Amino acid sequence: MTVNISGIEQNPKLGYYKAGDRTFYSKPEALIYATQTGIYPTWHFNTKQFGNFDWEKEPETDLRELYRIRAQQIRDKYDYIRIEASGGGDSTTAIFAFLLNGIHLDEVVFRYPKAFEKDVVGDAFDTRAENTLSEWEFAAKPLMNWIKTNYPTVTVTFHDYSENLLKGGYMDDESWIYTTRDWFQPGHGIKHDNFGTNKHKALADSGKSICALYGVDKPRVGRINNEWYLFFIDVQANHSNPIVGDHTNITSELFYWSPDLPELLAKQAHMIRCWFDMPHNTNMRHLTEHGSLTSIEKRTAYEHLVKSIIYPDYDLSTWQTAKPRNSFYNEMDHWFYTNCRDTNLYSVWESGLHYLIDKIDSKYLVHNNNIPVGFRSFFSPYYYLGPSTATESKKPFTSPGATVLPPDEILAVKNKKLQKLIL
Repeated sequence: MTVNISGIEQNPKLGYYKAGDRTFYSKPEALIYATQTGIYPTWHFNTKQFGNFDWEKEPETDLRELYRIRAQQIRDKYDYIRIEASGGGDSTTAIFAFLLNGIHLDEVVFRYPKAFEKDVVGDAFDTRAENTLSEWEFAAKPLMNWIKTNYPTVTVTFHDYSENLLKGGYMDDESWIYTTRDWFQPGHGIKHDNFGTNKHKALADSGKSICALYGVDKPRVGRINNEWYLFFIDVQANHSNPIVGDHTNITSELFYWSPDLPELLAKQAHMIRCWFDMPHNTNMRHLTEHGSLTSIEKRTAYEHLVKSIIYPDYDLSTWQTAKPRNSFYNEMDHWFYTNCRDTNLYSVWESGLHYLIDKIDSKYLVHNNNIPVGFRSFFSPYYYLGPSTATESKKPFTSPGATVLPPDEILAVKNKKLQKLIL
């Protein structure tokens, strides 16, 4: 039995949850049901397709060529392709995969709450997550201007979603929590709205097949017992906007994390594995140890290193803020806490969080100082890449964060056979 909440996209490639005989494309709905029934849910992310793929063999095809193949694959499938851009390495490299290879891209859109930027933007020396809105001025805007100049056939859209956030119909009551899967920021459920502009609404109504393309995500590559594995986390896969209403012509696509071209993921993963196995990189291998995502410092360092390995055309000097530490009280929402605190919008947002906390068993929540700050993450099976060729190194001290909790045991796929590893 499949549950369809508020017109959520029924797209198994984005992952879904199973609890008993029920399937959920809404994580909040899955966790509420699990709490009511006592059935622990499982997350399924293209398990059959990835489980049958030979991850141990590094594809011989050049990475840039695999990016081109993926872009052409998407172009051949849809009438209209819209990339959600941030100015960061993930979405920029996806954009380059089209433009640098002469593959037409219909639209690049950047979303920004213009009405709420007062007192929270403009300091180029502040790279804390609280200053995320400044990524428009220092990262996304230069990219958008470059596209306008060099690729004039691409529609470049700056979408101020402030009006949609303020107007009635979105955050009227606690039900707004069903407009997102894992990110309970006040604007996330409407930020990537498929109908957020008049043009987007008309396009959706036109009947054309539309791809909402997301740059999700850098591969998660880690070591367990000195063996290399690739794995996926639902919190990243859940970034896309799930709401399509009654439309069947809108599909969210993850550029990298797709079963349609696992060779791309395999190439990235092996390039990362090889880099960390190089003797002169030994002292950085602690960033790949199992459970490293529990530290925001490790995750930030890992992702910065990985960009230099797998995004060959991305300018690593591009301005970017640090990663946030949790979902419920996300530092990226500093603009909201600063400019909306005494509003009804703020009260309804808080009511939504309290609704989740009241309805969902504490074991499904991540806590920081005994305060719930987000959902526990679900992990895919770990796909075996091969043995590590480097010796173990000393692990430097890093402070813990409260973002992702690793599982106590994992399912691993090795030689195309599923096995359990106790950690």
